[in-house]
Amino acid sequence: MPPIDPDEEFDLIVVGSGNGACGFLGECLKHVPEDYRVLVLEEGDNFFFTSDVTHQNGWSKSYANGSAFTLHNAVTPSGKSVLSGRARTLGGGGSINYTMIHESSDWLVKQAGYDVDYWNECKEELNASLDRPDPLAAGYQTPFADFIAENAQQVGYAPPNKDDMIQNIPSLSESKSQSKRLYFFPTQFDRFGSRTNSGVSLVKWQKIKYRWNTKVVGLEMDKKSDSTGIACNGVQTRNKQGEDVTYKVKKDTGRVLLCGGSQSPRILLNTKELAGNEKIGQRVNDHVCMPLAVYFVDKDKASVVGATDNYESLFADMVIDGKRDKGEAKTVVNIDFFSGDVLRLIYLISSLYLCYLPFNGFKRLMGRYPIIFKYLSNTIRMLLTAIISIIVVLGRFVPFLPRSIKVTTALIKFNASKEGYYERVGDKIILRFFEDDRDYDIAEEAINKNLAFLESNGVKPPFFIRYLFQFLTKIPYKRGRQVKRYVRNFAQKTLLSEQHLAGGCILGDVVDKGLEDSAKTGQVFGTSNLHVADLSIVPLPRVSTQMTAYLMGHHVAKQLYSTKKNN
Repeated sequence: MPPIDPDEEFDLIVVGSGNGACGFLGECLKHVPEDYRVLVLEEGDNFFFTSDVTHQNGWSKSYANGSAFTLHNAVTPSGKSVLSGRARTLGGGGSINYTMIHESSDWLVKQAGYDVDYWNECKEELNASLDRPDPLAAGYQTPFADFIAENAQQVGYAPPNKDDMIQNIPSLSESKSQSKRLYFFPTQFDRFGSRTNSGVSLVKWQKIKYRWNTKVVGLEMDKKSDSTGIACNGVQTRNKQGEDVTYKVKKDTGRVLLCGGSQSPRILLNTKELAGNEKIGQRVNDHVCMPLAVYFVDKDKASVVGATDNYESLFADMVIDGKRDKGEAKTVVNIDFFSGDVLRLIYLISSLYLCYLPFNGFKRLMGRYPIIFKYLSNTIRMLLTAIISIIVVLGRFVPFLPRSIKVTTALIKFNASKEGYYERVGDKIILRFFEDDRDYDIAEEAINKNLAFLESNGVKPPFFIRYLFQFLTKIPYKRGRQVKRYVRNFAQKTLLSEQHLAGGCILGDVVDKGLEDSAKTGQVFGTSNLHVADLSIVPLPRVSTQMTAYLMGHHVAKQLYSTKKNN
């Protein structure tokens, strides 16, 4: 990294380089002068050092990479561990995952203000910058993804609708006439699997300075406060070598922007001048993530299942009505699909399936000491790889054993009914999964209604494999009693999140919506130059969160730098 003069002052210091930061910088840098000095601080690695495992051919390796992915110390109020993590690399989650779907503009109006036309305009601008092809075009989806979509439509899922798309990226529909709908989304890859159109591609990195492997340990706040609020003068950091460095912003004109996602609420809680706001760290949530049964790909389909099927670029979403007498809202349940050679999916399986470890105390240790997660997932991966390789080799000589193993599976995800919070001291995040009976009802209904559809995508494994799989995980292959047993077991022993933590710095509670003065958009109440622009400023979206995070960054930058009113 090129040196930075210790006396240098910046117009803008951005803490974190994830989806929110990329969306913000992509818009901000269009409107500032050439001499506008920007510094980005990233706790994880430079994307240069992690891009090899985020290629489409090996993106699931990111979950076994301790540099690119790490766990939260997340538990339920009763102390049950929740396997929940976050990206830690330049580009954030957009450098690991690649789902592309927006929350509805109606939802955004409720959470952040403005009107539907404004949010559609923001989506238009952001989506145009990402420049993705039409996922509904003939030949874009793989043959096996088309097969899954056909099976979904056979059980009542409405086909993808062009009306749900803006610049080729879908938004969640608020249609009351369709409770089950398919969405095709474009990936971030070119035809050769290189990640060419993610958040990193939004930013002109040559115009800014950035530091990676640099952890923010505190904010340097001015000792005096005036009528505009207390100012943040700089950001205190510690690099990989253990050296402490404080980076400064220009007095009176400089801004500090928090874009650390799940880390932004913790930074504010650790800033004593701000900790008096009891709403910091509240209204936190993540998607409950429940893996479903694994099926073998039918022999007639095996030849068309390839590496690009590892994460199918489609969602099946269904709306489950709440009980009116209890005042329950509708819940959106998302289904994600994964297919391919089991050895290609092994990184994902060996990491996410750690939630099925029998000892809750040991899983809590993984949250406190993420290196345990890294080494344990790699150990399980090597054991599974050895077992599968032996089966494949024996398959050349034993007629009833397969010569290769291609599987298809899915998971469901939905918002937990009760929001959680950050403990104000320490590093614990409390997620209230299955604190409400509504979560049990949603999980059971979603699984029971989709089991036959999921089985139509493949064939059940042989009995002895299925028996062993169910013994270890309780994941059902039959509706009814098996589903109820799995949901109860998952809620008590094997909690897993979708790694989509949101909330903690909610607009209107912790930061300004900017509706009266656009220059205050995202500004932390009680401060004059400290802003937040990431997924922590909104409650958890009902769909995959990546595009909403980009959009929050884009929105805050648009209000601060390109909106004329009151700036």
